[in-house]
Parts: sequence; structure tokens; C-alpha cells
Amino acid sequence: MRIIAPPGVFRPRSDSWMLTEVLREELRPGDSVLDLCTGSGAVAIAAAVAGAGRVTAVDLSRRAVAAARINARLNGTGLRAVRGSLFEPVGAERFDLIVANPPYVPAEEVEPPRGAARGWDAGPDGREPEVLRRDRSPLGPLH
Repeated sequence: MRIIAPPGVFRPRSDSWMLTEVLREELRPGDSVLDLCTGSGAVAIAAAVAGAGRVTAVDLSRRAVAAARINARLNGTGLRAVRGSLFEPVGAERFDLIVANPPYVPAEEVEPPRGAARGWDAGPDGREPEVLRRDRSPLGPLH
């Protein structure tokens, strides 16, 4: 798979590829897949290449959405890449598989991250994205 990550976009790392492997194990041909916090789109593209019927990639970053679209073309596959926060851009759409690799690295600075740091900076406690907080997760209480 060929992936480019322009400045300001999270470059896939070992955790991205690990998530891709698990996705391939769980994916059934024709499944619909939602990739939250897509970054470069690597996981979404892997889903499309592996036979997903419909793939949607979501990210807060305009650059990440553009990178996901470009990378899908580079890999000869299609996906819908949209900008927004977690489930916001997909509303009540339903998916067979939902994957996410949100920012999770604790940061020393209290200020909101800018540029490429948005891809990994999860605030002082490493739980800044709402999806990682038990009390505010859009997924409901996490157990």
C-alpha cells in the first residue's frame, strides 16, 4: 500500500498497521466501514482494498481528509472522506465495522495541539478525545 502523509497529517505507525491487520480479520466482503480519526486514510484504504462495500473516513483535519482522498486514488480504490468530529458527519448512518485510532499520547502542554501534533496529542492525561473519556464518550459508558 502506498501512503503519503503531508505535513500536518498523522503518518501511519505500527499501531495503524496493527489495526489494519485486525480489520482484515473481521471484515466480511461487502461490509460497510467507518474509520474515525482517519489521518492519512491508511486503515480506511486497507478496508476498501480488502473488499469493504462502502468505506467512510472521518477526520477533524482538512489536510487529513485531503490526504485520505489522495491516498485512496494512489491505491486505486474509493472511499468517502469527510471532515468533522467523530460521528458528527455521518449522523444516523449505520456501519458493519467501526475502527478508530484517535490521539492517545499524553502531552506536556495544556494548549490545544496544532499542526501535525493534532494526530497524536491527547492532552495532559492522554484522554483528550471525547471518545476516550468514560464520562463524555459518544459511544456511551465504556467498560
